[in-house]
Amino acid sequence: MSMKTCLNVVGAAIIKEGKVLALRRCTGSTEVIHKFEFVGGKISAGEQPKEALAREVREELHAEISVGENLGKIRYEYPEYFVNLSVYVAELLSDFSLTEHEEARWADCSSLDASDWAPADRAFINILKKGVITYGNVGSEADAAKVTCIAEKVMHEAFDDLAAAGQIDYMIGLFLTPEKIRENIAEKQYSYRIIYLNGEAAGFYAHCPAQQISPQWQGLYLSKMYLLPFARGKKIASKIISSMRRPIYLTVKRNNTSSINLYKHLGFKIIQSVDTDIGGGYTLDNFVMCLK
Repeated sequence: MSMKTCLNVVGAAIIKEGKVLALRRCTGSTEVIHKFEFVGGKISAGEQPKEALAREVREELHAEISVGENLGKIRYEYPEYFVNLSVYVAELLSDFSLTEHEEARWADCSSLDASDWAPADRAFINILKKGVITYGNVGSEADAAKVTCIAEKVMHEAFDDLAAAGQIDYMIGLFLTPEKIRENIAEKQYSYRIIYLNGEAAGFYAHCPAQQISPQWQGLYLSKMYLLPFARGKKIASKIISSMRRPIYLTVKRNNTSSINLYKHLGFKIIQSVDTDIGGGYTLDNFVMCLK
């Protein structure tokens, strides 16, 4: 009896706005034909896994990617052979075109069905569906620009109907440009952390010593915590809050009922009502909330 061949292969879970690029096979055995899979293939002699993955994406999709973190490695036995499969999250850097697949679709990670995928890929589908959450400190100019981009998206979505015309752009220019972020880090002991979901920047939070805001306060001041829509509903906010030292102070707009209720659910209580003139003809009408 001949021994089965063992193949070392790599796959790219290409993520965009909470969705993964799913490619449907048009060839192969009955287990894999017309099933979805990650783009990828065999590692050639002398290749590193990430190098092989970038090459396979060029060959199969005529595209370039940035390869991120490894989601893991599994060994799977097909009837004809074994595969040692490593899957990496990746970002698409260009347009793509199909050369070896019959269909491509962007599938929402939160509602993936593993049975639609090739058997070897299914363990990773469940990982993506649950969501891999990681964090990174803002240090570079590119990191600061990511924070500004996320702030623009979330603030306009959340506050355009609650704030005066033009106020959101004014506040972003005043508080959340890359220059202001660098200034806060250097001069006011601020810490900014980007939240990654399945390797993709999905939000950020920022805090500083509470005494930077009020001499009477101890603990931390949570300046911002914003999540893009695809990252909500995964208890990320509660995990961040639970990791911070108490007491924690924050401010929230008085007519922002949804955020007030969220923070109350996390244990915060309203302790003060403040009006702050921020210039430009705009005033912030906030509650101060505290978690002891």
